[in-house]
Amino acid sequence: MHNLLTRTTRILFVVGILALLPLMTPHATAAQSAGRLHNGSINLAHLQFLTEPIAVNGRDMAIVHIYSEYPKYQWVDAGNEGISALDDVARASIVYLHYYQATGDRASLDLARRCLNFVLYMQTDDGEFYNFVSDRAGTINKTGDTSYKSLGWWAMRGIWALAEGINVFDTIDHPYADQLAAAYLRTEKAYAATFHGDQTYNLLHGFKIPGWFGGSADVAGLSLLALTRYQQARPNDTTAALMLTLGDGLAAYRLGDAATYPFGMHPVTSNAPGYWHDWGAHMVQALAAGGALLHRQSWIDSAAADADQFLIRQIAFERVREVGILPNRYGQIAYGTNILVQSFLEVARATGDNKYRQYAGLAASWFTGNNLASVAMYDPATGRTFDGIEGSASWRVNQNAGAESTIEGLMALIAVTNDPIANGYLNAKTSAETPYTIAEAENGKTITGKPTYKSGSWTGESSFSNDHYEELHDGDAIDVPLTVATDGDYRVYLSHLRHISTETPLHVEAVHAATPPTLDGNLSDWANVPAFKVDQSSQFLRGAAQWQGADKANFTVRLMWDADNLYIASEVHAPTPHHQPEVGPGVWRYDTLWVYVDATGHGSRVDAKFTLAQTPKGPQVWDWKAGFFMPHAQLAWHEIDGGYVYEAAIPFRSLRARAPQVGMTLGVQIGRGWGGDSFMDLNGGDPDTASNLVPLTLVEHAGDLQKSAAPAVANTDPNAVAIRVSIDGGAAVTLPENTSPDRAYLWLDSLGIFPLTHGDHVLHIAYAGTAKTLASQIDGFLIQPVVATKTFRLPNGQSITLQFDTRTGLTRLSDATF
Repeated sequence: MHNLLTRTTRILFVVGILALLPLMTPHATAAQSAGRLHNGSINLAHLQFLTEPIAVNGRDMAIVHIYSEYPKYQWVDAGNEGISALDDVARASIVYLHYYQATGDRASLDLARRCLNFVLYMQTDDGEFYNFVSDRAGTINKTGDTSYKSLGWWAMRGIWALAEGINVFDTIDHPYADQLAAAYLRTEKAYAATFHGDQTYNLLHGFKIPGWFGGSADVAGLSLLALTRYQQARPNDTTAALMLTLGDGLAAYRLGDAATYPFGMHPVTSNAPGYWHDWGAHMVQALAAGGALLHRQSWIDSAAADADQFLIRQIAFERVREVGILPNRYGQIAYGTNILVQSFLEVARATGDNKYRQYAGLAASWFTGNNLASVAMYDPATGRTFDGIEGSASWRVNQNAGAESTIEGLMALIAVTNDPIANGYLNAKTSAETPYTIAEAENGKTITGKPTYKSGSWTGESSFSNDHYEELHDGDAIDVPLTVATDGDYRVYLSHLRHISTETPLHVEAVHAATPPTLDGNLSDWANVPAFKVDQSSQFLRGAAQWQGADKANFTVRLMWDADNLYIASEVHAPTPHHQPEVGPGVWRYDTLWVYVDATGHGSRVDAKFTLAQTPKGPQVWDWKAGFFMPHAQLAWHEIDGGYVYEAAIPFRSLRARAPQVGMTLGVQIGRGWGGDSFMDLNGGDPDTASNLVPLTLVEHAGDLQKSAAPAVANTDPNAVAIRVSIDGGAAVTLPENTSPDRAYLWLDSLGIFPLTHGDHVLHIAYAGTAKTLASQIDGFLIQPVVATKTFRLPNGQSITLQFDTRTGLTRLSDATF
């Protein structure tokens, strides 16, 4: 997931690379020579500046330079990634197409065609796409972490652009539209082939989650949007059937309501049901557009419910970058604002309800200065959109103006200015509001006991707010200060860890090897070592629908040890032949076995992360921590009937472990993918989070763990772990925390509604669990008005008021006169 955010993060934090600024070349103004694309407040001058026409193999096309930095706003390329990416060029083509549709300007159409030609160039014969080119000659980066051949993010943006192009060129250049359609259909066919079998639901934390679009619901949303645009241009049964596969899953994957976390959202990933980020969350937009096209009322209802319960929160309360678990307001980008604008407008078109057009205009007012920094993020004089907002002051605005921000800003503003209702609210400014507040647990004062101040960030499916939390044991209590801005009724939510309540924790053992096993892929010398099976749908971290069943796809894990090495044997059974064309770090995209180790067993860090792979250059162990081949590691690989065997010796020193001995416990996770965005491992946990690793105990003989130290069944009492909270000495509320049906995870639970007055208050938090040896992990509190009220002032002097009642999910916006 974090890899998907890499480029956005770089846009927000690019520093220290001004030395990379290239000298301006004659090509820099070539796009501008096509004509000055400026219509009212919509100014494409900066996008034209970033767009450089080139020719590759005799065909005219264009690249879009990725970064442009304050104060000179010259081109900055993306280091070793390349000088331009399909990601940006595809979306630039959409902006040029939309501008042409709004104005009829043929210069914009020419630039759209050049960008679409680049999209065609980046496609492979099998319909997949590369992302980056390294130079103006069109040398494709085929080995980068963000430019490998894929059907992921950049491929879906590629076919979205192709579909938008077909809609426009079908009426003005049909042969060219046919070229675009042929390319589009190659990718659609390849994408459709990634879906196997029935539409399978997974259970995670008690939620029923569609598993057939892998882990990335946001990519599935973008895919549905691309399919919808093609179906609009050239209706056909095949595209419609694929739309149904995606749309039915996305429509079903909406959780919570206006008062209950996750507040009616469509989460962005199926392995994190409480997580949403503003980068690429096209789900509402796609469901509304696709639902209207195919007359799927359930999709429209799902999209509208999200807009009414979750997206509206970003108008009624404040714009956020992510929710997972407490809202994070910093790091706001134009992409996220465009997501709001496009989503509201599509819901308006699908439902016929003009209130969503009003919401779209209010969302777009972020660009004109109605944001936490009170800075206009779009400059109509230059056409630049700034790269992001990092805080509530003007100096916290990133004044760089890269391709993504400029493109997304223009896409949003073209849409709003072309809608008379939305456009009326574009320059609104907030004049009064009832904000929520966040109280961080780590800011608390110790009252009794010895609470532990801890650091933590990504948990594998959510984040600790401010990267810290408090751990409370029996006898611990803290007071946390909070301040509210206005009198009123507030709902208080607690962000905390829900503990495992009903499942026996998995515990594995490694048997002492009196004689080291022979590493030859023959497991006869492992006959007396217990095999831990990975063959259940519950062991999927993501993408269970890609799985064809335990009889066709499974693997086992056996472990031994001696004074020098940890020995790993895994027998893999797969429905397709082994495929691994890469070497070194490139192996992660194909058949490989992943191993993670916490050398201390404390669950605080992953000390070792490596892959076992049979490559064209033989067996290789790649150390992802060191970024090189693991020294002294040994690996054998052997093909068997219906699969293959890995057999490895990994030095304990490479695991950052010292002096192995009987009784030592480490943490381990071993897993692999089964095609598409799928991954399964020993317990279904995210292995990049140390607390999700499985305890591994070194024993002398097989079965010693069960005989002498069998793991206890988890305490099933919901109050085994619990927390007691009161405000200003009032009545206390006790929240049971031992409530997870599968694994520990962060969540936001309501403690109830409390009347609070403007000013300072104190939250008193005490451990209240019946299990004296366990502990509660407290992240923080969201203190939110039950009814949000926000007043906006329009340029004509009118004031309008929006009220959002979180109990009912109903919103009222007073009328404006234009």
